[in-house]
Amino acid sequence: MKLSEFVFWAYKIDLSDSRAFTLENRCVCAHFERHFKGIETDKIYRVVIKLSEDDQRNGMTEWSSSVLKYYHSFDFDYYYGLKDREKKSHLLDTLGASLLKVCELMGWDTEPFIRARQKVIDDNFDNSYEVSKKHNRSRSFVAILKASHTENDFILSVVVNDNRGHKILERQLFSVEPDEFMFNSLVGTIKWSSNDVLVYCAKDKTVIETIYISSNG
Repeated sequence: MKLSEFVFWAYKIDLSDSRAFTLENRCVCAHFERHFKGIETDKIYRVVIKLSEDDQRNGMTEWSSSVLKYYHSFDFDYYYGLKDREKKSHLLDTLGASLLKVCELMGWDTEPFIRARQKVIDDNFDNSYEVSKKHNRSRSFVAILKASHTENDFILSVVVNDNRGHKILERQLFSVEPDEFMFNSLVGTIKWSSNDVLVYCAKDKTVIETIYISSNG
């Protein structure tokens, strides 16, 4: 089984606060997951890092249903006193330290984890990425579906470039809170219906938006 998912769980704070913390930290964990190439494990696909200020199980692991849980000490008052960029850095440091400890306990190679962490830093914590890319039939235009996942929102946009790489058009398709269950269900596909007509479709292939393209934008 391939390990590919990493989650923080603030399991001792109020449910509403825990959800807000999850929405805030998922852009860092998801960014790490994009750069993590995956490793084969003995029936583990996800690591849940259970955060609390005080638990006698800190530093210990549990395993159930293909999920490995690791308990880690976390000072929430310190975290909430940080600025946005500092919060992301602290979350990544916590993720990296926890996973290196898990590697030590499980006998996993640390190199894929160290490399993914560095990639997030190299991206300056900007979790923006290309979802898909489609050329029109004449290859005069290329449409790129782009996502931006931050601590505040998830934004999906489409950018159209000409064959010289010049941007002809950029349009936001939607913006929602950064809840993966919500935005993953909304991310659709793009396709060219003709050389100058681009459509954005929902997962069920329903046309959501039709975009008419010209070289003048």
